[in-house]
Amino acid sequence: MEPAAADSLLIVGLVIAVVTLLLLFVQTKKKLTDNNAETKSIKNICDVFMNGHETAIYLKDEDLNYVFLNKAAESHFLKLVPERINQIDPSLEAEAFESSILVTDRQVIETKKTIEYEEKHKNRIFKVKKFPVELENDRIGVGAFIREITDEEKLIKKQERVLFRNKILVNVLSKKFRNDQKQLDYVLHEVLKLTDSNSGFICFYDEKKRQFTLKAWSKGLIKGADMMRLKQSYQLEEVGLWGDAVRQRKPVILNNQVDKLASECGLPGGSTITGNFIAVPIFIDEKITAVVGFAGKVDVYGDNDVYEITVLMNGVLTNVERRNIQNKLFAERSKYFQTLISIGDGVMVVDPQGKIEMLNKVAQQLTGWTNEEAKGRHYREVFVLSHEDSRQEIADPIVAAMATDQTQELKNHAVLTAKDGSVFHLEDSAAPIKNEKGETVGIVLVFRDVSEKKEQRKEIEYLSFHDALTGLYNRRFLEEELLRLDTERNLPISIIMGDVNGLKLTNDIFGHAHGDVFLKKIADVMRRVCRSDDIIARWGGDEFVILLPKTTIEQAKQIKKRIKTEFAQDGVKLIRGNISLGCAAKTAMNQSIMECLEFAEERMYAIKVLERDDFKSSTLDSIVTSLQSDCPQEEEHAQRVSQWCHDLGVSMELPHVKIRRLKLAGYFHDIGKIVLHKDLLVENSNHSEEELTEIRKHPIMGYRILNAFDDTMSLADAVLHHHERWDGSGYPKGLKGEEIPFIARVVAVASYYDRLTLAQKEASLGLEGNPLSQLEQLEGHFDPEIKREFVNMIRNLPN
Repeated sequence: MEPAAADSLLIVGLVIAVVTLLLLFVQTKKKLTDNNAETKSIKNICDVFMNGHETAIYLKDEDLNYVFLNKAAESHFLKLVPERINQIDPSLEAEAFESSILVTDRQVIETKKTIEYEEKHKNRIFKVKKFPVELENDRIGVGAFIREITDEEKLIKKQERVLFRNKILVNVLSKKFRNDQKQLDYVLHEVLKLTDSNSGFICFYDEKKRQFTLKAWSKGLIKGADMMRLKQSYQLEEVGLWGDAVRQRKPVILNNQVDKLASECGLPGGSTITGNFIAVPIFIDEKITAVVGFAGKVDVYGDNDVYEITVLMNGVLTNVERRNIQNKLFAERSKYFQTLISIGDGVMVVDPQGKIEMLNKVAQQLTGWTNEEAKGRHYREVFVLSHEDSRQEIADPIVAAMATDQTQELKNHAVLTAKDGSVFHLEDSAAPIKNEKGETVGIVLVFRDVSEKKEQRKEIEYLSFHDALTGLYNRRFLEEELLRLDTERNLPISIIMGDVNGLKLTNDIFGHAHGDVFLKKIADVMRRVCRSDDIIARWGGDEFVILLPKTTIEQAKQIKKRIKTEFAQDGVKLIRGNISLGCAAKTAMNQSIMECLEFAEERMYAIKVLERDDFKSSTLDSIVTSLQSDCPQEEEHAQRVSQWCHDLGVSMELPHVKIRRLKLAGYFHDIGKIVLHKDLLVENSNHSEEELTEIRKHPIMGYRILNAFDDTMSLADAVLHHHERWDGSGYPKGLKGEEIPFIARVVAVASYYDRLTLAQKEASLGLEGNPLSQLEQLEGHFDPEIKREFVNMIRNLPN
């Protein structure tokens, strides 16, 4: 291409570029102009909106220079808005906020958190909200809304006062007071709070006597020393300023101290008016019935105080007066009636024709008729009376009272049948009602339900001759029956005396509740075996006596045999039923019945001695067999521990007698486990604390069991203490060292070693290593000397 052509193209390109740039510039300038106009319009709208709002609004930059204030802010500052823009002056006085405005501004900028608070100044209240504002270049300023809420707070307080006043009025009129004085004291102190006063009084006023009576006063109005000689009555002429409320028949308000004589400023009780004071007369039926006065309010008293005091006191005094009138009328008209209906007995009033006029509440409950249902009915329809013995007639007390014109009392065999068929035993009396002329105008019947009393009497009579536990006759009754039946026509008279075996053992092992069951079972057996005419009695704790009229000694022996056989088939827990029985017979009148009783007792004790060893032996065998049956492991454990104890005794070269005791103690050491539930007999490391507490009782139970038998009594202490530890950490007594019996120390080592070997064998406790080594390493549990002897003995065994 020629150079000239190239230059031409370049020039054309430049022209086009310039034109394009000019067009872009024109368009951009137009957009900027439009945007500026829009921005200005929006700003004007915002200014109008913000300046039109009554809330003061301002914005400050990070240096607390004002960026923006609306027109409403002018009322809070000393300068116009234009004079404040881009200014900060901590010394400037803000009309409402003083220096706190700068403090909170800085707080918002520093914390970047919004804060809200209320500020009071010169009796005006403002709600202030300040918040952080993001400015250009990541700067943080502070914006604020300041709104005056003085009127709102006043309105709220006014509403609260109205609510408080109404609440007081409701409480005063609805709350139950013991008397008028309590009500007046209550309302006085509530009005003190309502009016913000610190002292006050209530005086009743009698217009005829022109006399005030002080009824209530606040604390401090009367000096303590003056209480004993307090003057409570005042004549109108002798009272000063507060008496003007009566003289002028309108409220007296004193908000400014005026020049008054001291006598004119006196208050009831001798105090003097100081500060603001108000006295309000209270009118009821256009008569002044009271004057109330209050003093000590910081603010001035006004018409609102007068209104609130008047409303409250009118309500209270009207209520008091109405209640007093009602009480007087009620007392005068219904004193007699109230006496009748309030007593705890049933009361029925009938007229001369026998028609019911009134039933009180108790009478309604007993007859089943309401007062409204019974009124006008003949009393016999409501008061259905009969004799407790249906074969006998009962005298009608109302008829008798009308006939004799005298009070009549009903015999204690009377029965009232209620409307629903319920039956009540009654005691009652009927008396004539006289009018002022002495004429009988009706009958009042007073009656009470004595069914419970009658049942109690029967129960007392029953218990006086019966044993409360078994229901059999008691010793007192039997002694009386012995004398009563001791006649020739009842010969021969046989007597059986029995003594229950195993009762103490049952009580010791299983508790007295099971012992009581034991006694009840022998009583049931005796009832089944004996005849209806026989007298069965509980003679003492575990002794019984059977009195058999017209019964030979052979017949008595048969009865005795049946009792023993049947009771042997029964029992409680592991204790089989066993009773030693002796009998004797009186065959002639020259024999003493008491000697016959003594002879039966002697035979019973002789048999008891003969049977005792067999019973105890069989009982002990039964306990051991039952334990081993419930848990075969316990039998194996007992056998092994017994053998270990025997072998250790031999190894220690102990006397033969002691070796035998060691062997028996090892065998019986866990016999107390018979009282445990089967689940607790299984070795388990997961037992609860409650279960462990039960398990730890077995040494005590074992002690009680072995102590009950002559052959094992010497082993009881060893069994009791075989879980004690050398360092005192064992149970049940926490003995330590040589305080623990020797045999118990031996059993403890042997038993523990056997549990270790069993646990290793079953791997139930996850034990590792040799049980003997573990026993040897265990410190503080066992007597070191016995443990050493035991370890040496085991190590010297052939296998």
